Amino acid sequence: MKKIISIGLLLFNIILLSNISAIAQKIPYMSLIDNKEMRYMDNTEISIGAWIEYQYDTRRKYGENSKEFISTIFDTIMFDKYYNKYFYYSPTKLYIAFTKEATKNKMDYSDYPIIGISYQQCIDYCKWRTEVCCYKVRGASKIIFSLPSKQDYEKAISYAKRTKEPPFSKLKNKKRGKIRGITDNVEEYTTENTLNTNGSPIGFRCLATLIKKE
Repeated sequence: MKKIISIGLLLFNIILLSNISAIAQKIPYMSLIDNKEMRYMDNTEISIGAWIEYQYDTRRKYGENSKEFISTIFDTIMFDKYYNKYFYYSPTKLYIAFTKEATKNKMDYSDYPIIGISYQQCIDYCKWRTEVCCYKVRGASKIIFSLPSKQDYEKAISYAKRTKEPPFSKLKNKKRGKIRGITDNVEEYTTENTLNTNGSPIGFRCLATLIKKE
C-alpha cells in the first residue's frame, strides 16, 4: 500500500512540475525560480538590441526631444571604451553604426549586454516592459517586471547553467534555455546593489512576477 501511495505521489509531483514548466515557457527567454510566488528571471542580461527597442518605442511615443527619450540614453563614453570602439551609438538615429573593421568582419553587437546605464534607467526599463508585455499566462492577470533581489539571484543559481564567459561576451538567449551569466560576463544591478560604485561596467536582467487572478 505504501508503495502505491509513493508511486502516486511521485506521479503527482511529475505532473505538477510539468504544468509549472509549461507555464514558465509562456514567458519567452525567462526561467521559473520560485513556483510558490510564480517569479521568473531572464535567462541572460538585457541586450543592446533590447535596449534600443525600448528607446525606439519611447521616442515613438514621446518624441526625440522629450525628457522620456533623453532619459533612455546611456553612457556612450563607457559604452565605446569597453566595447573597444567597434561601434558607436547614435541617439537620434537609433541604430548601431559599425566601423569599417567591424563591418568587414560582420560583427554584430546587438546580442551583447547593455552597459553604461544607471540604476534608475533599469527601473524605468522594467516599468516600460510591464506596460508593453502582452503575454498571456494561465491563472495570471498581469506580469510585473522589476529588478531581482540578491535573494532572487541565490534562488536562480540552482536553476542556472554554470558558465565561465569573459566580460562582455555574446548572450546566448534561447527561449527554452537556462539562466546564464549569473557569476560571469558583467556585474548586475539588484534591488540592493543600486550604485555603480567602482566605475566598472554594470548591466542588469529582469525579474517577472505573476499576479494571480482573483
